[in-house]
Amino acid sequence: MAQSSPTCLRCQDTRVYVRAGTGTRYAQAQLCDCAPNPCPTCRGTGFLLTLDPQGRDLATLCPDCERLKQRIEFYNRCRIPRRYQHSRLTLADQDSENAEVFSLLESMLRGLPHQVRPDSEQERPSADVLKGMVLMGSPGTGKTHLLTGFAYRATIELGISCVFQGFTELLSELRQGYSDGKSDIEIIEPHLQTDVLIIDDLGKGRNTAWELSILDTLITERYNHHRLIMATTNYTEREEDTLRERVLSRDRTETEQYLADTLRKRVGERIYSRLREMCYFQSLQGTDRRLAPPEAEGFVESAD
Repeated sequence: MAQSSPTCLRCQDTRVYVRAGTGTRYAQAQLCDCAPNPCPTCRGTGFLLTLDPQGRDLATLCPDCERLKQRIEFYNRCRIPRRYQHSRLTLADQDSENAEVFSLLESMLRGLPHQVRPDSEQERPSADVLKGMVLMGSPGTGKTHLLTGFAYRATIELGISCVFQGFTELLSELRQGYSDGKSDIEIIEPHLQTDVLIIDDLGKGRNTAWELSILDTLITERYNHHRLIMATTNYTEREEDTLRERVLSRDRTETEQYLADTLRKRVGERIYSRLREMCYFQSLQGTDRRLAPPEAEGFVESAD
């Protein structure tokens, strides 16, 4: 059965409009102009009155306005880079090269509300149930595009908090924080408390002891509290298809050399072991979508 065209082309009838203003680093969501005002469900109060088991009045957030505003706030705190403002993880993003990864992400989204339960006092699930994903692959294969789309659906559709963080960007923020007298924990606290943490470009950087200690803190804290973690990386588990980086030599007469670290070597045994327990390891190989022909531009624009 063919789907009908959306009434609102701006938000595709989601009532949520995402944009990135000139000069802004991150995409921002807002209620679309098509959303009725005042809300017909709660008549603009933001709450609905129901009765509890004892017959007393109980005020709950209106699902048609206040809860949606809360989900928009989750998205805006997620810090999706402006390049990925259109990432949605829809069927239009699925193709023969990413079908397996796409299917697994869809499955994770279906189970996420029952596992994370952000609005429930029930205990979090065991580590055996709650698993994230490490998405490995060559540059330009669409890893970041898929996981920013996952973040959109987790926040806007499911009301689950999420932080998307480029690892080198986090390191820069930590260095700036030191200048402002802040501690590591003060800066990374949102990354420890959010329901879903997505680390972009895992393993990128100079790989110093300090950088690895920051990564270890993030992984260990989330591991200990059974919190979901996801990551993209250009490093894989085999030297044959991992990222090859040119080694700079002081002697320009020397033959050009390349370093091919696996993810395991890059992050160290301790971090790798915990990620292995916490996450599905998926490989996304294929053509560089940034170099794809013009007819594929819709996906290329936001390829990782």
